[in-house]
Amino acid sequence: MGHVLEEPALRCRFKACGHERGVCDMAPTGGALAELRRTNLEKVVSALRQGGTLSQSELARVTGLSEATVSNLVRVLVQDDRVKLSKGRRNGRSVNLVELDAAAEELVLAVTVGRETITAAAVDYEGAILVERSRPRVPESPYDEERCILVKLIEELRAVDGVSPRPIAGVGLALCVSIDPVSNTVPEGFGHRLPAFDPSWYGVDVTGELGAEIGLPVRLINDCDAALLAEARWGAARGCRDALYLHLSSGVGGAMLLGGLLYRGGPGGIGELGHSSTDTSGLLCVCGNRGCLETKVGGPTLLSHVASLHGDDLTLGRLAELARSGDPGCVRIVSDAAQDIVAGLANVVAVLAPQRFILGGELADAGSALLDPVSRGMQRMASPRNWRGCVALAELGGQAIARGAARFAFESSANVFSL
Repeated sequence: MGHVLEEPALRCRFKACGHERGVCDMAPTGGALAELRRTNLEKVVSALRQGGTLSQSELARVTGLSEATVSNLVRVLVQDDRVKLSKGRRNGRSVNLVELDAAAEELVLAVTVGRETITAAAVDYEGAILVERSRPRVPESPYDEERCILVKLIEELRAVDGVSPRPIAGVGLALCVSIDPVSNTVPEGFGHRLPAFDPSWYGVDVTGELGAEIGLPVRLINDCDAALLAEARWGAARGCRDALYLHLSSGVGGAMLLGGLLYRGGPGGIGELGHSSTDTSGLLCVCGNRGCLETKVGGPTLLSHVASLHGDDLTLGRLAELARSGDPGCVRIVSDAAQDIVAGLANVVAVLAPQRFILGGELADAGSALLDPVSRGMQRMASPRNWRGCVALAELGGQAIARGAARFAFESSANVFSL
């Protein structure tokens, strides 16, 4: 038998989220209870996907849950328009039959604009990626040209056999640049160019223009924010109400979950942990400051340190793989990067006191070669009196951004993630 949840559906505190009669994933109901409820809801939906229309008694047998628990879960799914009820008969008795609503078959098209690649994926409500397409990207291309590429990629994805018959709820557009959540645009670069984005992107109504061309609602989000949303739902931040996420790739970014909500701030720039500076005489950063964390642990910098050992064609993913397998030079570079991360962010961790400080991006594939020195350093420097959390590696890898952007598109119309 599975876990039994006998309590009635809880009322969400966040009235704007649209879940007044049901259970909001982000409601402060306790990490373990929320995760158990979410798991059981997904059991019921999965059973309906495989078995079609079922009675509540049949659902109880298939899932291993009690009939009382199934009744509560079905009530939540009905309120969220994910299933519908009808009258039927089983063994000569009148019963309530449960089947997936058409909305439960909806997909979101998650589009990620990275520094070197544009990727589009069809993602369902449970975060499963059905199909994915990508195109190489030339950084700092004009906005109009890139929008045309986005439209073509979305149209191509919508024509795929497994996607075309299903309803599309919208598009989640994740960009590897700061997003102003007030104007919902890419903000100006405060006197300098933003990395990888042409100034023609600044201030443009991306969601409105793209949405008009494709006929779907578009939701805009920073790629690191998207990755944290995915980790909070399916990965290393499950059950956390406060989490700090550091994305270690070509650039260095971050995101924050505070009180169970994604903290997006005002005019953009929130969570840009790569631009925290600890050395005023350090290397000049693209942001105009000196000694930013990105100048120390960004992909190009780390690769430059090992070029003499492994050649100029080494990738960050390969560096991480070599460090994980014990290559002495790569282990040393990753260990040094860990010390820079601790020095740059120990105060941030001490002040915010997150339940988890999560390391993601390509460098996180180094595994314990990165995790262990960061964990030891944070326990030493992040003020043990203030911080009793832990450091963890992200769990979703390269799928995190797409899955998080899809989740944001599914749920953002309810303002679940706004402060």
